[in-house]
Amino acid sequence: MPTQKRPLCKKLSPFVIVLIVLAFLSLPVFIILKNSLQVLHYAFFFYLIYAIGLYAFYRNKLYKTDLLRLKREEIQEKMNSHEREILRLTDLNGSLEKKTRNYQRLEKFTEDLNNETFLDSICDIVVSETFGSFGAKGNVLLYLLNEKTHKLELRAIKKEIDTLKIQEKMGDLFDQWALRHNKPLLVEDAMSDFRFNPDRIKMELSRPVGSLICVPLVTETSSLGILRIDSAIFGAYQSDDLRFLNVIADIAKLSIENAVYFRHMQELSITDGLTGIFLRRYALERLKEEFIRAQRAADPLSFLMLDIDHFKRFNDSFGHMGGDIVLKKVAKFLKDFFDLPGSIVARYGGEEFCVILPHARKEEAMRLAESYRLMLSEHEMTLRKERVSVTVSIGVAAFPEDAPHYEDLVRCSDDALFKAKRSGRNKVCSI
Repeated sequence: MPTQKRPLCKKLSPFVIVLIVLAFLSLPVFIILKNSLQVLHYAFFFYLIYAIGLYAFYRNKLYKTDLLRLKREEIQEKMNSHEREILRLTDLNGSLEKKTRNYQRLEKFTEDLNNETFLDSICDIVVSETFGSFGAKGNVLLYLLNEKTHKLELRAIKKEIDTLKIQEKMGDLFDQWALRHNKPLLVEDAMSDFRFNPDRIKMELSRPVGSLICVPLVTETSSLGILRIDSAIFGAYQSDDLRFLNVIADIAKLSIENAVYFRHMQELSITDGLTGIFLRRYALERLKEEFIRAQRAADPLSFLMLDIDHFKRFNDSFGHMGGDIVLKKVAKFLKDFFDLPGSIVARYGGEEFCVILPHARKEEAMRLAESYRLMLSEHEMTLRKERVSVTVSIGVAAFPEDAPHYEDLVRCSDDALFKAKRSGRNKVCSI
């Protein structure tokens, strides 16, 4: 700011006025004492010069004081300007340090994703990294689209409060909006955002959501799902947060897409082409893993072996296509009926099937096997416009009652199956 000269005080100082008055009042004294007009003139000029000198001195002092005050104000203003600049540079430096830390995290995040091929592991890494990048605040949710139903499914979650329940397993209106418009979403105040009805938010959401950011996971070929973080606090997220989440999503979607392709290739190598269920080799590998887990945890484990009764007559009467239809129907019923946590349904070979039931005791496995046998026997199939019934014989074996080793478990269930067939078929037996 340029220095401006301020006008000096136009009024004389009271001190100078007093001096002038005293000078004039002293004139009669000179007259009385000397009675000389010349002395009077000398005294008058003396006091006049004296008053002018005092006035000039005071004026110069006042000017210097005013100039010093202006200098101080100018220096103070420069100091304030420098302080503001220092604060701006400090904030900029803090922002740069934060961005540097974030991108260092992203580098490790990318490395961790590249070391994983399984979809579930990748989903866990994505939500954990997102949660950490945002200071372990809020709730991070990763939804993936189901390829068959084309609906969102919650695949991984990281919560700020562990006891918080997330009931929106298929997403809410915010996720549907981002998916439908295929673009990122920033909501600073959920209850006042013009795009969403507050009454609908209160009705559909089971937990408080004050603000959120949401990014669709979209590749060149498909839409994979949604990555989202929300908070009960209003205004918790800004545009910079949305941009950073978008960077995380761009990295994550490539790994998720590769994991989906890998899973498809893996399923092709371990699933039966005719029935669509797992092959015997994969089932035995999983049985070995589950057996080891059950031993360590002292947890029960059951194994079912099934055989279609009189399967040869279907091939003889309706041809191999008719036999294939029976195999597919039996496999589908098995897969649907034993859709339990951790269960594995596989084609053991020919017309034989097997089911692995983790955490299931022998009595429960027998009950489930009997329910399946009864349901299948009551359901008729159509082969070449002819209604036929299909029955199965089932052998059940369980750990720890029947077998100390997973191979013994297979052998015991096979013996139980032979027992069921030998005793008339369409039965459930155990050893």
